Formats: sequence, structure tokens, C-alpha cells
Amino acid sequence: IYLLQRKATKVGAGLGKTTGWIHRMELKRKGVQMFSSCEYKSIDDQGLHLTKDGEPLLLDVDHVVVCAGQESRQELADQITGIPFHLIGGADKAAELDAKRAISQGTRLAAEL
Repeated sequence: IYLLQRKATKVGAGLGKTTGWIHRMELKRKGVQMFSSCEYKSIDDQGLHLTKDGEPLLLDVDHVVVCAGQESRQELADQITGIPFHLIGGADKAAELDAKRAISQGTRLAAEL
């Protein structure tokens, strides 16, 4: 079992300081191999093709579960002129997307409007 991420930071770095290391230790104890700085290329009958730190790598896998994360895409907002609008939640900042934050922003905006 592999746990891969695109970010260069340590896997799980965004988890709570008091629990992140516990999760990493448990995964490691169960034999999960964790890699950061990955760029996914393709999946075929040979397995998962990727680069890690710029080096090609092929993982022999039967199943792939993708938890891709989010990236803010504000191109449409940049094109809007003359129409009032607000960016909230993941549309505003997708990094570390937090439903609690998004709901709070929506509630505050609704109260202002």
C-alpha cells in the first residue's frame, strides 16, 4: 500500500500537531509506504507511472484510490467586470479546504447582504 501526495512537505504535515505523527506512525507500522513530491503520469496494466522528485517510478498496484485535493481557480472571477460577487470557501482558498470555514464565510456574507 502506498500513500502518495503531490506536495513536497512531509505526508500529513497539515494534520494536527498532536495527532499527525500518530497517524504517520500507525500507517508506517502497517507497512504503508509514504511518498511526497509525486507527479502522477498514467495508470495502465503495468501499474501507476509517476515521478518522485523528478525521477520516473512505476508502482505495481492492483487498485488506485485518488484523493486529489483542490486547487483554487479564480480565472472566472478575474474576468468578471461590473457585477458584484464574492468568493468564499474553496473557491476563495482551496488549500486545506475546511467546511467549517466555508459555512462561516457563507453565513457572515449572507448577514452582510
